[in-house]
Amino acid sequence: MTEVHTPDGGNVVTTRIDGPVTVATINRPAKANALSNAVIDALDALADAVEQAAATGDTRVLVITGAGEKAFSAGADISNLVGLSASGARQQMLRGQRVFDRIAALPVAVIAAVNGVAFGGGLELAMACDMRVAAPHARLGQPEITLANIPGWGGTQRLPRLVGRGVASEMILTGSPIDAQRALAIGLVNAVAEDCVTAALQLAGVIATRSRHAIKAAKAAIRAGLRGGIEYGLQVEAAAVAELCQTAEQHEAVRAFLDRKAARA
Repeated sequence: MTEVHTPDGGNVVTTRIDGPVTVATINRPAKANALSNAVIDALDALADAVEQAAATGDTRVLVITGAGEKAFSAGADISNLVGLSASGARQQMLRGQRVFDRIAALPVAVIAAVNGVAFGGGLELAMACDMRVAAPHARLGQPEITLANIPGWGGTQRLPRLVGRGVASEMILTGSPIDAQRALAIGLVNAVAEDCVTAALQLAGVIATRSRHAIKAAKAAIRAGLRGGIEYGLQVEAAAVAELCQTAEQHEAVRAFLDRKAARA
């Protein structure tokens, strides 16, 4: 297992690589892993590195978590928002949205190991991931309305798509956090586990055995349908199946399946 840093030259986000699985850790435990401008820059650099590794098949799954046991991320670093003009605030939001959208669009599976509080931008980052595994003590919420504002890094869009309009409206309009068990019940997280990082890595291990081309295609088809509607999504799905049917990986997998079936006959 190799320890490396994201290419920003700092250590606000560190990564370790274990075969086809990369684990990225937001490394500001003293600040509850708040998402400062430097962290957003590091996540952008992380997306660059993962895209490059995915192109060669070196990475198939990315796991994102927070340092320590208290916080995945408590959200945006408020000190970076003080005194912003309307134009500055808009640009700050667009930058965060762009980086989180890059993470959502990565050609690898992305799993958030929510090891503690995930508030505001922290929850928005987790929702940009494909799946979420939470620790039992985790709390999740969009508290921006308590500061007379609203989520700005995708929360008003991704949360309703995950849990439905009613529950999302409740969370956004009250600002009240929910615990891990309610998050599981409403589908905001996939699982709750005492050691959420280990559980996320186990899930990553299963996915990492799958075809990298199929992982990329499945993500693209899901994303296309959510963004462009079911008819467009179906077209993307059909085109992806047609393309995958021409790959050596798919041919080998089908042959292996038929051989196993013949052996059992």
